[in-house]
Amino acid sequence: MFVFKKLFFIILIILITSCTLKNFESTQKINNYSIEIETPNDKYNLYFKESLRRYFQISNNKKRYILNTTITFETTKTLSVGGQNILKSTKAKIDYKLINKDTNAVKTGSINTFPALSSSSNSLYTQEKGMNHIKERLTKSSAESLYRHIKIIIRRLS
Repeated sequence: MFVFKKLFFIILIILITSCTLKNFESTQKINNYSIEIETPNDKYNLYFKESLRRYFQISNNKKRYILNTTITFETTKTLSVGGQNILKSTKAKIDYKLINKDTNAVKTGSINTFPALSSSSNSLYTQEKGMNHIKERLTKSSAESLYRHIKIIIRRLS
């Protein structure tokens, strides 16, 4: 009886591992695509492009997709909780166009991020540095959300 229990558990473990390995191989085949990223040549768009390259892990294979993106920032003034100081709320907007080179299928859209608040300061240097840091953080988080969005689109197209 004890031998049958051991044999049953060994067979069960072998079946579970073989199923998980098969799923892993099929998942790896799904992500077999390469994207060429094109952005304008300003500071934050280049930073955005580099962040996207890191997420997509672009190789030198034949590019199947072209991704045209631009990131823009919008800053508005808001009141603080006490109503005394004026804070700045900054949002990023990403416009993208994904083109499949094989079928010439085009998917376009835009993504808006959540606003980031910056504190008010009397120093112009502090205000400028604060805005730069906020834009860099928004650029990085926008690249991650665009990566997830494009990944879903490519899986639907495949």
